[in-house]
Parts: sequence; C-alpha cells; structure tokens
Amino acid sequence: MISRNIRTQFIDFFQKKGHQVVHSSPVIPHHDPTLLFINAGMNQFKDVFLGKAKRNYSSATSSQKCIRVGGKHNDLENVGHTSRHLTFFEMLGNFSFGNYFKKEAIFFAWHVTLDIFGFDPHRLFATVLETDDETYELWKPYLPENRIIR
Repeated sequence: MISRNIRTQFIDFFQKKGHQVVHSSPVIPHHDPTLLFINAGMNQFKDVFLGKAKRNYSSATSSQKCIRVGGKHNDLENVGHTSRHLTFFEMLGNFSFGNYFKKEAIFFAWHVTLDIFGFDPHRLFATVLETDDETYELWKPYLPENRIIR
C-alpha cells in the first residue's frame, strides 16, 4: 500500500458516507495556546467537542498532519532506530458531531478496513475500554469475543 492511496481511499470512503472533507490544519496551532504542535486529528475540532462552536456539517473526515515529541503517546527515544517511529505523521480520522455514535462508527471502521483496505477479518482484533460494556456488545456481530480485548 502507498500512503497517498491509503489517504485518498479513506477520505473517499467517508465522503461517500456523507462526511465533509476538512483539510489538515497547520501543525502549529494558531488559536490553541494549550498545544505546542497539533498531535491528533481531533485538535481542529476541539472547540466543537467542547461545545464552544458549531460547524455547518455534522460529520467530517480528514488527514491531519501531526507532530508528537512528548506526552502520553511519546516514542521519541525510538525515532531513528525503527522504521515505524516518527515524530511527524498524518492521522486519518472520521468525526461525528452528534449525528452518529458508537454503533455507526464501528460499522464504518469495519467496512473501511475490510472493503476498502482488504484486511482479513480473521486477523482483526478490537480493543475496548474495560468498563465500556456497550461498545463490547456492539463489536460482537463482527468479531468473536476472544478477539474483543478489554
């Protein structure tokens, strides 16, 4: 797989499902003093998730340029030693601002993974927050219980 193709296929899938395509915001946030760099796809929608703003669309998809050099998901000590540890990457995302929730998000994740990217469903696992019984149950039509990890 070529990253350009992955990006295009992901964005196209969600656009066809009614998501607004939102371009990557700059990696240096202009209006968020809490971040030195954009480190996740949801950063540009932070004001919406906090209830401080609304958008003229109810779902979005993006390929957000991100920089991670510290914090919870920091693998900085591995950069340069492996081919999978980087400080810069693009995070693909799909976001709902109230028009769908877990059931539909799982449906979309399953279908983009199998139908678009061609993964073998027998090799897939899902991870679920220990206390999230609802999400655990929602994964059952797709995966056997031994591949839904809490």
